[in-house]
Amino acid sequence: MAETTRRRPLGIPDLRGGRNDTDPPMSLPANQCVEALNVDWKDATLCRKRGGADNVSLAGDTALNAQIATILRHVPGNTETAAELWAIDSDFSPWKRLAGSASWANVAVDDAIATDAYSVVGASLNGKLFLAYDSTVDRLHVYDTLLATPTVRRVGFTTPGFPAVADSGGAGAYPATLRYYRQRWLQMSGTTVIRRSEPSASISFTPSGANASVTITKTATDGEAETHWEIEASTDNATWVAHQSQLRSATHIVVATTTYVDTTVVGTYTTYPATDTTGLHGRFPSVKYLRTDGNRLLGTGAWEAAGADSGGRNSRVWFTPVLGSADKGDDERVVNTTTQKNFVDLNENDGGFNTGLGGPLNGVPYVFKYRQVWKLRPTGDVATPYLPRKLRDDIGCIAHKTIAIGEDEVGRAALYFLSHRGPYRVTSDGDVQYLGRDNEVTWRSMNLAASAVVAHSVYYPDLHQWWLWIATASASRPDVKMVFDVQLGHVMEIGHVRGGWAKHTGPSAAADASCLFSNTIGATMSRDLKPYISNGTAPNSTIWKLDVTATTDDAGTNFQAYVKTRPLVTVDDLGRKVGLDEVVLHAATQSGVTITLTIDRDYGVETRTSTVSLTAAGAETRAALKFDGSVMGEGNVMQLQVGDSAAASNTWTLDALTVPLRPQENR
Repeated sequence: MAETTRRRPLGIPDLRGGRNDTDPPMSLPANQCVEALNVDWKDATLCRKRGGADNVSLAGDTALNAQIATILRHVPGNTETAAELWAIDSDFSPWKRLAGSASWANVAVDDAIATDAYSVVGASLNGKLFLAYDSTVDRLHVYDTLLATPTVRRVGFTTPGFPAVADSGGAGAYPATLRYYRQRWLQMSGTTVIRRSEPSASISFTPSGANASVTITKTATDGEAETHWEIEASTDNATWVAHQSQLRSATHIVVATTTYVDTTVVGTYTTYPATDTTGLHGRFPSVKYLRTDGNRLLGTGAWEAAGADSGGRNSRVWFTPVLGSADKGDDERVVNTTTQKNFVDLNENDGGFNTGLGGPLNGVPYVFKYRQVWKLRPTGDVATPYLPRKLRDDIGCIAHKTIAIGEDEVGRAALYFLSHRGPYRVTSDGDVQYLGRDNEVTWRSMNLAASAVVAHSVYYPDLHQWWLWIATASASRPDVKMVFDVQLGHVMEIGHVRGGWAKHTGPSAAADASCLFSNTIGATMSRDLKPYISNGTAPNSTIWKLDVTATTDDAGTNFQAYVKTRPLVTVDDLGRKVGLDEVVLHAATQSGVTITLTIDRDYGVETRTSTVSLTAAGAETRAALKFDGSVMGEGNVMQLQVGDSAAASNTWTLDALTVPLRPQENR
């Protein structure tokens, strides 16, 4: 057949527009591709094979014996080098932490997980790790290192029963004046109040007038690590003063002392300081989701449908006072007085339950329902610190653990989350932008009914990437990882964000949980962070560190990486068939690595492969390498796939392709 003699080299220097599985291949822009598998564009233009994964040692104390359902990073203070990695088994026990060494230790837990270890959520505040999970009590939990045995205990205290009061001291003339008593529990560290209970119900008592004193006997402790108790008194059951209390010269009573002898004349009550208002030390309920802004803790959702504290309110957001506002267990109390209520309701009967908390983004917390997005605008008013505003009534967040704070393409803060329709982000200006147009085939494949985990994510600052693990088809847990390079996405006029997506498969794409943690684990944890996962297909009890550039496989399992271009045809060529001559690859040299080119004619009618070695001929660090025999003709369209021919243990960075196209006969 007659060929034209005109050869037109086509350069493919840039595929950073990323993967697009939605638009017809012929319509893709020049910098997009139909597949970008196990690659990214860190310091690369055509593509770079992603980093591998290493096993993390789980040695120490009781062995984790089931699939690891949750992993968390906790920074117990202001020093990131003291960071801790937490792991929780899917069968609810053991809980373990990696702190100050490479050896794990068991964690004591007062209330076991009742139903779902995959849904445990943590938040670090004021040196503590607060933990939201489904137990059998309507209480939030926290890891407390100040106890004799550091333990995950309940936040706040159960309200004590009222004390017992009786005449005592033998014969005397203690005035027979009516008074009222009530008691509280405290946990003290030195002179610092770690937490204080609400007051008990009051008990009235009038001494006989024939005894020397009154003895007050505390109620039995509730087993919540109380260290002290205190007594409040009143003459009218309305105005209460600190009688034997931390509020009055630190005269609270240790719990080992079960009684207190009162010889105080009621008339002196006016000299005592007022006690805390009832409702100032309200309990934090058993919420599902947590977030902290560094000064206060926020929680939403309700595990206990009939709980006394949550009332089953699934659209309420509770929050603590700002740290330092009273210095009385500020991080563990939810104020509920007549003048201040530290909660806000987001239309309990509208839009379903709350599904997650995000932010704060530029100081603003965001709350999600399944099909709604809300912002809590700070007011600066102590009594009403947040005003809710609904941003969207059609999309929301499907899983709290998909929410991540990151950046946008110019470095401004952004809040990323996954909806039932695909990925979105909230910008620093408060706009909600859609990120999913390029990969809607993938998003439509999500298994929103996955029985274990639907999705989770981390934002990886070092690579400027958002990593999003999703369960697809009939999978019960994530089996695909979608990666968005935030610096490569660009905002279209209609507000959608296009470009920058890749797809990762292989063992490290099958993950039940994820978090960032120190790259180097030891007595001092490094400040540089890597993504960590609990692996969903490896043997039980496996944690991997990802993006290990020195590792070229997923903890011993090879994976395949490649990109496949759009059809290499321009509008001018649509009336002709096309051929191509030997393709040239521009790439970084890499000893012992072979790259395979597959030419695909007419969407699979015919394929032909060729290879090149990236081994340097001399001292060069980059080279232009010809794929010998990479010739194909008589095509309506041609596509190129370049990378690994199969799963391989290697690493490579590809810069560009030069493709000599030859227009041929008219169609």
